[in-house]
Amino acid sequence: MKPLPMACAAALACILSLPGGTALAESSNAKGYAPGVADIMIATQVRHAKLWLAGEARNWDLADYEIDELKEGLEDIVKYFPVYKDMPVGQMIEATAMGPIKDVEAAVKAKDRARFTAAFDKLTAACNTCHQSANRPFIVVQRPTGSAFPNQSFVPKK
Repeated sequence: MKPLPMACAAALACILSLPGGTALAESSNAKGYAPGVADIMIATQVRHAKLWLAGEARNWDLADYEIDELKEGLEDIVKYFPVYKDMPVGQMIEATAMGPIKDVEAAVKAKDRARFTAAFDKLTAACNTCHQSANRPFIVVQRPTGSAFPNQSFVPKK
């Protein structure tokens, strides 16, 4: 069998590191790879950015998808890593992020950009509060200032 081109191997590694990627790994006879907290958080950072870009473009279907995926990733951390490096990250996520996620979901469902912006900013602040509480104050998230996804349109289809 030919080795995968580098780009394909990188894409597969990225897919396997995303929440839900372990099912793909197990179905392809991988040896039980499971993403770590950092892997899930990187995927969460991507979802956070894409959520903002979708909401900014008023692409409510994509925003709904991204907030659901972001929530799933955090739920995976709560489930699989309730304590990480002696920190109760499961409880911290539940206490700080889940309320703001519900607010973002409600704003997206209402297709209300002003409400979305306020809820997104609260979610971002909650993420930073959690990072500070977990002794990771050097991890600071913010609204994206541009798109890191030149291969994706965030403009809704009409």
